[in-house]
Amino acid sequence: MIAGVWQRDTIGWVILAATLPVAGAAFIELGPAALWRGGLVLAVILVWQIVFLFTRAQPLTPIAFVTALSVALLAPGLQDPWQLALAVSFGVVIGEQVFGGWGRNVISAGVATLAFIYFGFPETLHAGTGPLVAAAVLPGGLMLIVTGIVSWQVIVSAVLGLSAVSLALGEDPLAFAVQGSLVFGLIYLVGDPVASAATRGGRWVYGALAGALTALFGWVDIGIDMPQAIVFAALLASLFAPLIDAGAVAVQTASWRRRNG
Repeated sequence: MIAGVWQRDTIGWVILAATLPVAGAAFIELGPAALWRGGLVLAVILVWQIVFLFTRAQPLTPIAFVTALSVALLAPGLQDPWQLALAVSFGVVIGEQVFGGWGRNVISAGVATLAFIYFGFPETLHAGTGPLVAAAVLPGGLMLIVTGIVSWQVIVSAVLGLSAVSLALGEDPLAFAVQGSLVFGLIYLVGDPVASAATRGGRWVYGALAGALTALFGWVDIGIDMPQAIVFAALLASLFAPLIDAGAVAVQTASWRRRNG
């Protein structure tokens, strides 16, 4: 990332721009239902952002759109408005705002919202999306990686971890490449620049852990499909990210001490 150029709001707008092709592809694949679902989630998020704007002087952020798109893509079977409103309220308030807003959160609001949906409403269908959404993710994802907003180490190690565990389980390691929900989750949930590991070594471990967990949840547990698997993997990996970073710093410090006496 270019030092001195990127600020929190700038990063948020770049991420928003990267998701616009995905939103169009989701509307084509999922139909108008995805539009009203994402619109409702976005409206609820904006209400909470305005509440915290007046209570804590926290500015509005465009990441709300990414959270809304995550719900539209990864929970396409959830129809009741009150369920969406409850889930996104939990995700935004508990997952993001209580930590000081986006940029200070431990897990992304999208991951917290989707995890709440999957645990609270297990009847929700999770068919996911197909190759059109997967292809639409690639241009924006590449832009985020080139600009340094999303770490290439995290994405590469996540793909390697997912492929290695898939092979070990006797599954096709490339099957995920045509699943739009999974590709979206790798870039925008696992690769979240706030919730992922921050150290160079930690990013490799974090990404590999997220990819391995996705394969384990998706292939081994027949009650979990890939949209759920990527959310649960991102949730667990982001919770362990601070510990992974601490371990990476400890290893680097010990290595420096050995070299310098």
